[in-house]
Amino acid sequence: MTHRKIQITVLAFLMSAALALPTASAAKNDAPPSQKVTVKTIGSVSCAANTIEKNADGSLKKCVLTENKTVPVADISCLSGGPIMLDEQGNVTQCTLAVDRNYPDPMGIVCDDGKTIALHPNGTPALCTLAVEKKAPLLGVTCAVNSVAEFYPDGGLKQCVSTVEKKVPTAATKEVYVTEFSCEKNKPIGFYPDGKVRFCTPVESIYMRGKGTALGGESVTLHPDGKVKECSYTYPLYQNRSCKVEARASFHPNGSFDTCTLPEDKHVGKAVCKADAAISYYPNGHVASCTLAAPAEKVPGTVIPAGTVVKFDAKQAIQ
Repeated sequence: MTHRKIQITVLAFLMSAALALPTASAAKNDAPPSQKVTVKTIGSVSCAANTIEKNADGSLKKCVLTENKTVPVADISCLSGGPIMLDEQGNVTQCTLAVDRNYPDPMGIVCDDGKTIALHPNGTPALCTLAVEKKAPLLGVTCAVNSVAEFYPDGGLKQCVSTVEKKVPTAATKEVYVTEFSCEKNKPIGFYPDGKVRFCTPVESIYMRGKGTALGGESVTLHPDGKVKECSYTYPLYQNRSCKVEARASFHPNGSFDTCTLPEDKHVGKAVCKADAAISYYPNGHVASCTLAAPAEKVPGTVIPAGTVVKFDAKQAIQ
């Protein structure tokens, strides 16, 4: 190869290399914009300044953490980049867990990191996502992994998603007899502090003597003594005009209707309550409130228009 050809070849190589390299201005333009987070420390909490919410007294209520925050009373670490919430006394009530937290027996749970944990003032978990199954043999349930569970301040199970059916015994109370039933598995179930079932989804219908039936497959809430507190209500043994069937209804502790949907217009004193609208009753069965089907006179010269929700006193006069 001649000397001139060598020069041309080297020059072409250098020009090609120069074209392949980005210019300083191009590199500068391609760089992502600087993202600075203004950090503000309130007490011992480091927050992103634009996320801070305060209580009326100026104390921190909520923010997004800019660094992990240790909560000594709960022996946990809250994750940087996640939200943290505090009560008016400065106690951490909720945050995102930075590291799995293993609670030994009798709680026997592992709360999953990267998920929300809520705390009681004494530091025990009020709510968390389970990293492993939680077996509660005394309650007859097993809480599902990756499900959210709630707990009482003493560590007792408040509610979770159970992977097994739970038998609820007959409640032979004086006012309303409730038959034995089973709570569906893989559905939420809740407990009172003494371990009695508070709510669940029954597999079968629940017969309530003298009152009617709570439909199976629909959530039901129970009073502490086992009587039905709320359910999807269906036909009683007699014609009922107090509450609409195949709809939600709630009951007072004495077994009488509390709230439901009125099946047909109902005369109450000088007023008429509207069908297919909400109605509530006193424990003695008298109407406590309803929606007016027609204008009603509260006092001479004062007329309340139809469609208004009104309350009644013990003598069934509009309050």
